[in-house]
Amino acid sequence: MKTNRRAFFQKGAILGVGLTLGSLGLFAKNKENLAQNASDDIFDAIKNRRSVRKFKSTPVPKEHLIKILEAANCAPSPSNRQAWKFLVIQERETLDQIKEECIKRSGERNRQYFTDYLSAPVYVVVLADTKTRNPANDVIGGALAAENLMLAARALGYGTVYCANSIPEEVSKQVLNIPDDYKRLCITPIGVPAEWPKTPKKKSLEEVVLHEKFK
Repeated sequence: MKTNRRAFFQKGAILGVGLTLGSLGLFAKNKENLAQNASDDIFDAIKNRRSVRKFKSTPVPKEHLIKILEAANCAPSPSNRQAWKFLVIQERETLDQIKEECIKRSGERNRQYFTDYLSAPVYVVVLADTKTRNPANDVIGGALAAENLMLAARALGYGTVYCANSIPEEVSKQVLNIPDDYKRLCITPIGVPAEWPKTPKKKSLEEVVLHEKFK
């Protein structure tokens, strides 16, 4: 009887170790798969990002907006100064002010263009502080933050566009009370596209990649 009990516990211990090792192997495999999926998601977001200029009225949940802004705030910056500000606009009245100012400057013929452009539920103005010890580099840092923002938005299913000229900087500064010390890099919508634009043709790597020296 004792022998049987001993054998039972020995078998149980061996089985337990086997299950534990199996579980660890499964965990490692799942972790590897998750890492691979995360890696694939990054490349999907990069390849599928599009410049969108017309949106549905579908709201952007607060938790999604926070994720997008956190991604922007994680961008590389000179000496980790993070000399950027992200001005979030969600009030339709404010967006309508911007629209009317743009139409006033460019003409009534462009009303539909700006109506479409300003149809998203959320806009983020990316600003760079120009009073730092190296403002030129901090402007580049702000542009990197904007890229992070747009890729994070795409990963969550939203369209964006790096709008630097269509909405004049002076219009956004006037309506949004942006201080002269800050340079506006872009104002990007975040929203569900009315439709996703087609993928534009890109140059081949052979056309843009050089090796060792410029030839």
